[in-house]
Amino acid sequence: MNEARNRQSKTTSALFSLMLVLSTVLVGMTPTVQAVGPNQNDLNSGGDLPDNTSVNITNYIFTGSYSGSGELDYGDDEDYLRVALNANEGLSATLSFPSTTTFANGTTVTNDFDLIFYDSNLTMMGASWATNPETLSTNSSTTAHGGMVYISIYRYQGVGTWNLTLSKFTVGSTGGGGGGGGSSVTNCTGAGTLTSDILEPNDSTSTATPASLLPLSCTGLSIHSSSDFDYFEVDMIAGVTYYVNVTFNGAVGDIDTGWDTATGGFLASSGTTGNLESMQVTATVNQTTYVDVYGWQGATNTYDIEITTDNPGGGQAFESVDVAITNTTHATLSFSGLTNGTTYNYNHTYGQIHLDGEEHWGSSTNGSFTANGTTHSINITTMATNNESVFAVTSTLFNAANASLNTDTDTLYIEMVEIEATSSTTGDIELTNLTVGGDYVVEWIVLDYDEWLSNFTVSNDVNAAINDSMIDSDMWYLMPTTSSMTYQITWTGPTTMNDHLFLGYISQNGTNVNLSDNDNLTGLHFYDFIPQLPSLTIASYSASATAATNNVQAEGLDLVVGDGYQYQYRVTDASGANIATSTMTSFTATAQNQSMPTFTYNTPNASGTYCVHIDLYSNVSVQLIGDSDCFTLVQDDDNDGVPNESDACPNTATGAIVDQNGCALSQKDTDNDGYNDDVDAFPNDATQWSDMDGDGYGDNASGNMADAFPTDGTQWSDADGDGYGDNANGNYPDAFPTDPTQWSDADGDGYGDNASGNNPDEWPSDSSQWKDSDGDGFGDNPTGTNGDAFPNDASQWSDADGDGYGDNPNGTTPDAFPADGTQWEDSDGDGYGDNPQGDNADAFPDDSSQWSDDDGDGYGDNQAGTNPDAFPNDSTQWSDSDGDGYGDNQAGLNADAFPNDATQWKDADGDGYGDNANGNNPDLCLDTPAGEAVDGNGCSLSQLDADMDGVSDADDACPDTPAGETVDSVGCSSSQEDADNDGVMDAFDACPNTPLGAVVDAAGCATSQLDTDGDTITDDRDQCPTTTAGEPVNGVGCAASERDTDDDGVVDANDVCDFTPASETADAQGCAPSQKDSDGDDVTDDVDNCPGTGNGLTVDLLGCATNQRDADNDGISDADDTCPVTPAEEQVDAAGCSQSQKDEDLDDIMNNMDLCPDTPVTQSVDMDGCSEQQKDDDEDGIKNHVDECPNTPEGELIDAVGCALIQLDSDGDGVNDAEDAFKFDANESVDSDNDGVADRWDAYPEDPTRSQAAVKESGNGMLYAIIALLLVGLLGGGGYFYTRKPELAATSPFGDAMDAMDSATEQNMAGASKDIPNLDASSPQQWEENGVHWSRDANGNLSYYDAQSGQWVAYQG
Repeated sequence: MNEARNRQSKTTSALFSLMLVLSTVLVGMTPTVQAVGPNQNDLNSGGDLPDNTSVNITNYIFTGSYSGSGELDYGDDEDYLRVALNANEGLSATLSFPSTTTFANGTTVTNDFDLIFYDSNLTMMGASWATNPETLSTNSSTTAHGGMVYISIYRYQGVGTWNLTLSKFTVGSTGGGGGGGGSSVTNCTGAGTLTSDILEPNDSTSTATPASLLPLSCTGLSIHSSSDFDYFEVDMIAGVTYYVNVTFNGAVGDIDTGWDTATGGFLASSGTTGNLESMQVTATVNQTTYVDVYGWQGATNTYDIEITTDNPGGGQAFESVDVAITNTTHATLSFSGLTNGTTYNYNHTYGQIHLDGEEHWGSSTNGSFTANGTTHSINITTMATNNESVFAVTSTLFNAANASLNTDTDTLYIEMVEIEATSSTTGDIELTNLTVGGDYVVEWIVLDYDEWLSNFTVSNDVNAAINDSMIDSDMWYLMPTTSSMTYQITWTGPTTMNDHLFLGYISQNGTNVNLSDNDNLTGLHFYDFIPQLPSLTIASYSASATAATNNVQAEGLDLVVGDGYQYQYRVTDASGANIATSTMTSFTATAQNQSMPTFTYNTPNASGTYCVHIDLYSNVSVQLIGDSDCFTLVQDDDNDGVPNESDACPNTATGAIVDQNGCALSQKDTDNDGYNDDVDAFPNDATQWSDMDGDGYGDNASGNMADAFPTDGTQWSDADGDGYGDNANGNYPDAFPTDPTQWSDADGDGYGDNASGNNPDEWPSDSSQWKDSDGDGFGDNPTGTNGDAFPNDASQWSDADGDGYGDNPNGTTPDAFPADGTQWEDSDGDGYGDNPQGDNADAFPDDSSQWSDDDGDGYGDNQAGTNPDAFPNDSTQWSDSDGDGYGDNQAGLNADAFPNDATQWKDADGDGYGDNANGNNPDLCLDTPAGEAVDGNGCSLSQLDADMDGVSDADDACPDTPAGETVDSVGCSSSQEDADNDGVMDAFDACPNTPLGAVVDAAGCATSQLDTDGDTITDDRDQCPTTTAGEPVNGVGCAASERDTDDDGVVDANDVCDFTPASETADAQGCAPSQKDSDGDDVTDDVDNCPGTGNGLTVDLLGCATNQRDADNDGISDADDTCPVTPAEEQVDAAGCSQSQKDEDLDDIMNNMDLCPDTPVTQSVDMDGCSEQQKDDDEDGIKNHVDECPNTPEGELIDAVGCALIQLDSDGDGVNDAEDAFKFDANESVDSDNDGVADRWDAYPEDPTRSQAAVKESGNGMLYAIIALLLVGLLGGGGYFYTRKPELAATSPFGDAMDAMDSATEQNMAGASKDIPNLDASSPQQWEENGVHWSRDANGNLSYYDAQSGQWVAYQG
């Protein structure tokens, strides 16, 4: 080893194994040397730990972890210890030591101690050296530990103390040691420089560094370039948490990490800017994952990486096998952590570890498989014998080279016997897993354990201790017909209150049981108990408040048969005072658990808590153990659920709902306002009682929260007192709830419709206007209908052209041009605006006679004005001397052909007549077509116009147009036209667009164009033509005060309920029953069968709440009725259920048909609700399920299994035991004189005083006498013998008895039992059986108590 260390390498486990072999050989050749320093106590061992493995190695037993210290010195070079592990456990160790040791002489040495693990075969598993502390884990080994780990602490150099910490950890179903399917890099210590590190290439998942055998710690690695990525492959196991920590100097370059699945799915990442990137992932499935390390934005740096798990020590075992036993014939081997496509070998075997410690194992079975995934399972067949034992199945998984990977074992306890002491003198024995038809012996013993222990401590003889402490025992032979059987056992009462033991066991018939070492035991169990004193317990009692009397009955427990006792019943109230007592009665116990007479007492007349007591005293009046039970009795004469004492209303009607004081609403007036709560709409408010409209506000105007509208359920408050409700969603809501002068806002513009109120709406029907500040009839809202462009100027309101000047010519600063936004002033009044930039600007603003100069010649275009331009559109002409319209300027255009004749200037058609029709010799027909002859006026026929309207007579539709009137293209003026054909000419028609055919008045207006009452509804649609001004109207012009929409006789203004059906009569508020809901339950009064429903209750379609309904008429309201369809005439309980609706024992037979109402839920029943455990068909006192003679005749005495003598033939001679004088002798059956001698041997069969004829002395007389005496003694018990096994040879100390249970036995033995007292029983023995009191004297003579004669009578079999 020194040579290896000098080379700074311990490279292979083979070298260590070789050294271990060599050291073992050397140990065998040389004496053992152990150096022990002063007071040395290595790891609390009391001395020096062994230096080698050839001696007994200390096994350290602990859970969790264990720590301690030790010492290595010259000559003490190594310390060995060992730790036993379960198959699913691993071990980690940490060894620390001082780096140097300084001796007293000043010499200092450097210390270096190593840590080595060996498996159970002393094959090295792993080692840690050259570090401090040294750490090692079984998970870092590829070898399974095999159930034992040997630990070596080796002194390489130096001397001194060491500290060792050991930790056990669970590795799931696997053993310690890593898996072979996963692997890890073995050397990952890099140079710590920015060059390609030792693990390259690992830049992709296909070349990732394996990192599945954990923990893994690598140092000095690098991200050496901007494109370098380092990948690590981690195989995960479901349920294990994995951790990755990457450390680096962040100032050099930032490194980040990621973690993904094999398919690229994201698991985790870390991208901080510090010196550490950490990730954590808990595996949900077995899978292969990849950790990647890279530089942020191309950064480079060196780093260290650590990958661990949450297993202690941070490791994980990979390939594993898990054994799961299904039953004694089948088990499953489940392999996990496998590598797909890899071949594995395995083996398995099974065996039993019996009560005597012997193990029996089957042969080992080998197999192999090739994994097609990460898991694989195999079902195997096993076999076990029916003996109480630990059944075990074990399996080991190997790799293809047969190296062990993992081992697992599963166990199943096979239970045969389960027992329980149910009282001081009774117990149960449950036998399970029996072999049907097997031949068994069943035995039990009850002993005083304190006495047993005392004797055993002195004698060290188990058998002697049992014989000395035994109270009772029994045995019997059993050939079972089923695999499970149950027995109820009774034993002699203990005489002390020491710890006692009830022991039961079963063995094969013909074998010798040895309890000392459990040899030949098939099953064993024991139960310890402490006997109790004699006592009386309450067995049953009644607690009916309606019955005149109630009763209570007690029963004795663990009474001493033959002892005298006294008892007394008492009934006490809540204060403990007696209200009823029985007389103190003496009795002699005839059985340990006998029933006591019933005590009947008068039912208390007051409600309260009462207790029934049974007091037990000895015959000298020493009080013993009694019992009591308490109950609550409620006297409730009116059955309202409130006790009489608390019932303030004692005569409540049946079914009424009451409060905690027992009062129904009809019986109390909570607020003392004179109205009972059932009619008081406000039972807690003395100022209110009525709410006619059901809106929650009282009708009393002077009360609290008075209803301002007592007949209107939609209104209740009128804050401003204007008669309109404040509820915006109610009838006639007050649009202005705080303004008594306003209430209506028909157009919804926020201004009231009352003209005399505050802020009245001057346009109540127009939501766009509400105020007219200047009173000009136009609203101030400029965006509203007919908005006033000048709201503060009463003389102006319109500005059609928007130039800021009013259109009213009589108003302030009127707009001289209301349709022209570019002009507004005309200083000279000539009709043309003064704004030169505007339309039709006045070229002569100061000359009212001129305004235009179109041709710009400086002469006004108005011929009547100053210096008129005779030719306003001709800049070449301006003067017309003769005033004929043609210029005098001959150089200008249109020169005057008749300059001196003012009446003529042109003759366009050359007909010799001036074209001016009004001139001299005018050409009255200008432009006479060429060739047409003209008259003296120059007109052809096509040119005549008789009425001078400018339309030729040929085209003139109105030939008599008055002079001066303007005509249209057909020669008609407005006085001659009627555009709407209403008979009124357009010039006089006030309604120019009258519909065709409509009748009009003199002004040309039809009724569809008139609104006489100003209600915005035209007269043709106005059904109420005289509506008062200002009242809101509907679509036919009627105000609410004028209409009755639903024809119920109440005008809409007063009608609370619109649309009243024609078939119903409305009240003063206009409401029919179908429109009212007086009790506010959302069901109208016309169909409400329960009109007084309380507030907040849910009702049905007929308006009834559950507390108002009783669908099955059983007196219980549906709200409280658990059984809502009770048949008629059946009596029900407080929950509304009759006996035909209840099944209190859950046996599917209703109570009224159930003859056995208390059947346990686990028992099957017949049509009468009775299980076999409850029936006694032959009425012999033995229930059917244990009655071996189910048809016993009436009146016959029976034994414990229900058989009368006439049903038994103990000796099998064909004569039943009742008639067989020798019931155990198959050869004899008749003894006429009952002298014990069979008739065929009796010389005097009719004479009981003699049986043998006189003979000569032969010496045999004494022999016959002895035989006869033996027969009499044998038969004196009358056949009721229980064969007892001779005293058993005492056997094992009971601390080694196994008390494990299997699941089947646990289920069969389950059930709570009441701890009950007991004392001893002494001879003679007495008991009660099926109502008959029996006695057996010390000689075994059997008697029974004859109740009719009041005497004990000897039983004559």
